Amino acid sequence: MKKISKLSYLLLLLGFSAQSICAQEYADYMNAVEKQNATYLAERYNVSIAEAQTAAARVFNDPTLSVEYGNNQDWSLQMGQTVDVGLSYLFNLGNVRRARINVARSEEEITRAVLDDWFRNLKADATIAWVHAQEARALKEIKRSSYESMIKVADNDSIRASLGDGSLIDARQSRVESKALYAEYLAADAEYANALQTLSLYAGGLAFQDVPEEDILLALPSSSAQDMVELALENRADLRSAELSRTLSERNLALVKASRAPEFELSLGYSYNKEVRNEIAPAPTFHGLSIGVSIPLKFSRLNKGERLAAERTAQQAEAAYEAAKQQIVSEVQQALVSWRSATKVAQECSATMLEDATSILENRRIAYLQGDSSLLDYLMAVRVYNDTAEQCIAAKAGLVTATAELLRAIGL
Repeated sequence: MKKISKLSYLLLLLGFSAQSICAQEYADYMNAVEKQNATYLAERYNVSIAEAQTAAARVFNDPTLSVEYGNNQDWSLQMGQTVDVGLSYLFNLGNVRRARINVARSEEEITRAVLDDWFRNLKADATIAWVHAQEARALKEIKRSSYESMIKVADNDSIRASLGDGSLIDARQSRVESKALYAEYLAADAEYANALQTLSLYAGGLAFQDVPEEDILLALPSSSAQDMVELALENRADLRSAELSRTLSERNLALVKASRAPEFELSLGYSYNKEVRNEIAPAPTFHGLSIGVSIPLKFSRLNKGERLAAERTAQQAEAAYEAAKQQIVSEVQQALVSWRSATKVAQECSATMLEDATSILENRRIAYLQGDSSLLDYLMAVRVYNDTAEQCIAAKAGLVTATAELLRAIGL
């Protein structure tokens, strides 16, 4: 079966006959994921929001302007009128503004780190979705090829049975088998269509009619297991986020302390007093200036609850950072074990293995058509070939998936 042999070669490469697809399709797909993924675009607004909040933290305290008007029964007792204008400003000796800016900057840095980590997972998930689409495409081709081969055998059996050269039971069974394989093909086709829809979702609505046959190349660093762990500790954005959270908790504590520092309000006033025309106590028009300082009595500083809560938050952030490091080490080690296992499984699914299954299927088909073998033997050969091909497809897809998961764990 020349057609099946050709298909066998394609399967070893996770190959699928592509129409109007270029070799750079995967790169184009990942570019669309980065620029058009709707959820990622929404997440990026968090950075803009954090930048705006940092800008808002730079604001100075607002001064207070007061204006007062007084009428000392000027219209009845002619005691005059007064106008007072005052300007006051609150000063904090703990530099709350600087502490507030530091907190906002830390929150902005955390937001950026969270976005980087979110994109790290998005890239891995999008890559795995691409691999699943290729796997679904290959399975669909297997089911289609098996169905087309079986329908030819069923047609041949029907002709032989009508001529009296074959068994009517065999003709019916081959027809039933062809229908069963057709049902499997329809299911595989639906699975492939859903996989393409998943790609479209990741790529922000970009339409996919097919996927190319080329394997995607995911390069792993040539490093030992310990080096991979160290690389992950350097690259992982979630660890950077945990470290920045530790810094944020320290800055929040500094903000609490700054807020409890002494404050004073400096005020400057001007008053205008109209002439008093009362005969008993006359007074000329005069202007007055005043300057004053008011100091709030912060008895609230006796309550240490807010400061203690900030200190406990800092301790919690330190513990969370250590937990994040342990989690990353575990993830890298587990991903490395899975990758090594997937590599061995892919190596076991060799070209010879698939060629043997193809040869068995071809010999069984010829033997059956010549009357030297039973239909059951041929059907068994079909199932063996399908199972072998599916195992090879799954092995190849599993290796690429394991590679993507290892890269995710490393943070690349």
